[in-house]
Amino acid sequence: MTARIARGAAAAALLLLGGAGCDPAGEPLPTDAVEARQAVRNGTPATEDAAVVGIAVGGEVGCTGVLIRPRVVLTAAHCLAGHRPDTALVGLSAAEGVHVGIARAWSSPDYRAGAAEHDIGLLLLREPLDVAPVPLRAQPLTDEDDGRSVRFVGFGREDPEERGDARRMQGTAVLGELGALTFSLTPSPSSACSGDSGGPVFGAGGGGEVLLGLISRGDEACAERASAVRIDAHLGGFIEPLLAAIEQTGGEPGEPCVEPGNCASGLCVSPEDAPSFPYCSRACGGPADCPASMRCEGGAQGTAQCRYARPSPGAIGAPCERDEACEFGMCARFEGELDGEEGPTCSALCFPEDPEPCPHGGVCSPAAGAARAHG
Repeated sequence: MTARIARGAAAAALLLLGGAGCDPAGEPLPTDAVEARQAVRNGTPATEDAAVVGIAVGGEVGCTGVLIRPRVVLTAAHCLAGHRPDTALVGLSAAEGVHVGIARAWSSPDYRAGAAEHDIGLLLLREPLDVAPVPLRAQPLTDEDDGRSVRFVGFGREDPEERGDARRMQGTAVLGELGALTFSLTPSPSSACSGDSGGPVFGAGGGGEVLLGLISRGDEACAERASAVRIDAHLGGFIEPLLAAIEQTGGEPGEPCVEPGNCASGLCVSPEDAPSFPYCSRACGGPADCPASMRCEGGAQGTAQCRYARPSPGAIGAPCERDEACEFGMCARFEGELDGEEGPTCSALCFPEDPEPCPHGGVCSPAAGAARAHG
């Protein structure tokens, strides 16, 4: 099957940024997420917040997250763009803590770079933490919450150029302007910067503290106000469905999975052409052992598994209905479908002049402007 490659403004933007065609890494990190790595201003060490972790790339902490399940961390979506984080720092600082590997990462499909709305992501750790997760506020925030005192926590550095040991700090602020998806924070006396991105904002509730939101961004001087994304506004559409997928059990062949425990067979496979879209499988001895939509494939006797024929769901060339169903976030329909292809298919941006313009066997055709999926 084939899938056209979108050109025009989007491709030009990637070219200006020096991005390689079909790169799955996504958008580059926003400037504030890379450069303004300052700590909580007028804050104190957060020695009691074991559930607040640092989000790191190559051991370098650049954002903050908060544990909501033994293996699940919430953070800001812009912290997952560009160079994906690979570990979470558990402890007050790098010198006093340990790094735990990150197995999977998801961003809200509605997130757009530079906006606080939907700036929320979820991480699945490789192992559970022996730390009590924080409770989430399920009740919607109201105008009555305007002016209430809140506490926030984050990792950061006073000097944006510093590359020393990040430290977990806390501060207090006042909840201000309330939007449908976000709220603002006014220093009282503490203020947050983008280095605290993904850090939790806590408020009183249920006899203790509950998670109200996550720090998204602040003003350049880190002195006047910050924006946070609301937890209650993202429970039903993002957080809860992902938690259900992570915690599901008994999945049959072909059903989506996150890890082996999701599948009745204990076998969750990541296809080579769409590794971000794993599905449940099982051992098979022939076609009769697999659903009609799958094939029995494998090597030596006893190693065959039920697999989708290429292109796998989500891979370049696979049928799709929305961007989120595709490995590279692009479900495209074009005029004059190629080779009899009908309906939208998964695709990716590419540049024919690149040495390897497309992943997983895709070919960027300069004549037809198409990515051709082999298989």
